[in-house]
Amino acid sequence: MPRPLVDTETIITVALDAMEEPSAGPLTARRLATRLKCSTRTLYQQMGKQEQLISALLNHYFVQKTPQLDPNLDWKGAIDTWAKELRLAILARPNLSRHLSTENRPALIEFTRPLLAALIAAPLSEPVAVEVCRSLVHVIVSLTLGELETQSHRYDETAIVGDHLTRLLSNDANAYERSPDGKIPPPVFVQSIDWLIGGIEGQQQTRAERA
Repeated sequence: MPRPLVDTETIITVALDAMEEPSAGPLTARRLATRLKCSTRTLYQQMGKQEQLISALLNHYFVQKTPQLDPNLDWKGAIDTWAKELRLAILARPNLSRHLSTENRPALIEFTRPLLAALIAAPLSEPVAVEVCRSLVHVIVSLTLGELETQSHRYDETAIVGDHLTRLLSNDANAYERSPDGKIPPPVFVQSIDWLIGGIEGQQQTRAERA
């Protein structure tokens, strides 16, 4: 008798937990099948190849994390709130989020939809709002994945006090340790979002003057 299929929701739930297990290594079909008490053949039949499983996990997770933006926020406040929510979502599932490659970033479409709606209501034109969202996704994912990589690299600030440039660059790497729960973004994150908002605002003013 063929083994029964495991429902998709169970596979995704177990896979998300297994992926973040400390020291367990990369998630493999064999390890996941063992936890689900099914065969790898059953798993492949249900979810497809490894790449398809990862895409399903990313889509499921980020849809569940889609923020509800306060409708009273102006467009700058919406960007700031949304950016911090995306950062925290990435940090909460580091092993999964490391798969946010160019191919897998469509998993963030639903997560980005509330921001797109807020920008269009600002009002920004739809083409401009879409480009803003694309830029923000790229910057936030890159900054936050970089932040994950710096967590294991603690610089001794007293040892580099004489090297001004190195001290400046290391300060941000150490910011995560000074905020163990991750809720306070490092300075480079805050500054980058502020610069993006300023650039958008300046571009909108220039277009209004030309109109």
